[in-house]
Amino acid sequence: MIQLLVEKHGDTMELALLQDEQLVQFIVEEGTAAAAPEQIVLGRVGRVMPNLHAAFVYLPGSEEGFLPFDEIPDKSRPQPGQSRMVQVKKAASRGKAAYLTQDIALAGRYAVLLPLGQTGHASARAQGDDRARLRTLAQALAPQGMGLVLRSNSLLAAERDIRAQVECLAGQWAMVQDRARQLTAPATLLPAPDPVSALLRDLPEQPQRILTNDLACIPAVEVPVAQAEHPFLLYRVRDSLLKALKRRVHLKSGGELVIDPCEAMTVIDVNTASATQGKHRARTLLTTNLEAVAEAARLMRLRNMGGIILIDLIDMDSREDREMVLAAFQKALESDPVKTVVHGMTSLGLLEVTRRKTSESLSSQRLRPCPCCGGSGQHMMPDKEGA
Repeated sequence: MIQLLVEKHGDTMELALLQDEQLVQFIVEEGTAAAAPEQIVLGRVGRVMPNLHAAFVYLPGSEEGFLPFDEIPDKSRPQPGQSRMVQVKKAASRGKAAYLTQDIALAGRYAVLLPLGQTGHASARAQGDDRARLRTLAQALAPQGMGLVLRSNSLLAAERDIRAQVECLAGQWAMVQDRARQLTAPATLLPAPDPVSALLRDLPEQPQRILTNDLACIPAVEVPVAQAEHPFLLYRVRDSLLKALKRRVHLKSGGELVIDPCEAMTVIDVNTASATQGKHRARTLLTTNLEAVAEAARLMRLRNMGGIILIDLIDMDSREDREMVLAAFQKALESDPVKTVVHGMTSLGLLEVTRRKTSESLSSQRLRPCPCCGGSGQHMMPDKEGA
């Protein structure tokens, strides 16, 4: 059973997605950021930095965004004081300005409209005949002069529903253009979707119910909604978050995952610990690795890992066992709405994965460096007396 728990406290909204009562995704929306992902803004160009191949753009709320020249489809060079329609790709974080693009994208559950694009595409999640069919349909449904991407969710949708959504997205774009002609920069042309709507839109499978402490914060949705005073307390969400953020995560089989984020990548080491006791060592290693990749897929999503991820599995002699583990990992990733690519094994036997960066990691949101050790987890040994 899939459930969505939503708690609202002041300006902060927290969303916890549970699958079979296990936490798989956690989102925090502070409600104070002026620039949120997917928001479309009529901005005013400020500083133009040719050495950075980018410009800073003033946004509503006295906020600045960073617009690389590579994110301008027509390659025109911005000029100070000029009005430019931009979309927030990534919200501001850690002193970095919001990342902007002029390659506008309007997303729905089944389709993504690219008003400045030219051709029809299919989601990379679709494979083989499904991908070819979606590409053909996207080319047929794309409004004239625009691009269209059909998402994997559209594989199970009726063509009339997909067509209706494309028409709705085209109507949104017409409204955005109309507002851009009427307003003076900086101004919001299309607000970002609310957190609940955005999450439900991107999920491959809809939850069976939503449980919240504030019914007013839930938009009109087709999912049944119920109220509880403390949804997170009922399902021990805080405890699950604390366990998920630890460096060592214990597996039921007796093994463990050791997770080490670093600047260039995240490394996940699978340790046998007490899992290899007994006569059937090969079978035990296979069982541990299967449990490890399922847990790794869950934690990658929950911790919102991005970039390069290397998983050091326990060595297995059987080729069939290795293929079984790889297939199980790919299966576990199917429910992750964020694009994740499994590149296979490196020459050293490491499982190589890349996951698209969408926002700050969970650890960046929930943890702060220790004031004593600066986050290293180590202290300098005191000098011996008299040394």
